Amino acid sequence: MQLTINVSEIVPNEKIVRLITKIEEIFVKEGVSCEVRKKMPAYDDPWDNLDIDEIAVDTGIKDFAENHDHYLYGAEKRS
Repeated sequence: MQLTINVSEIVPNEKIVRLITKIEEIFVKEGVSCEVRKKMPAYDDPWDNLDIDEIAVDTGIKDFAENHDHYLYGAEKRS
């Protein structure tokens, strides 16, 4: 029998690290093969591949950058 523990590169806290170490020690003491693998999470962060040109929207408002507070929140225009 073999036990494999897959751990992401970002381990939440030291308590989990100590627990995994204890589990590994117990299995080694009992003669069971134990392996701890570090791997990256299986998902990609969509913010890493953000293409602003692909999601940009043309509002047709020429002074939107300067007066975005006016258009979004109703504040007084700057110009």
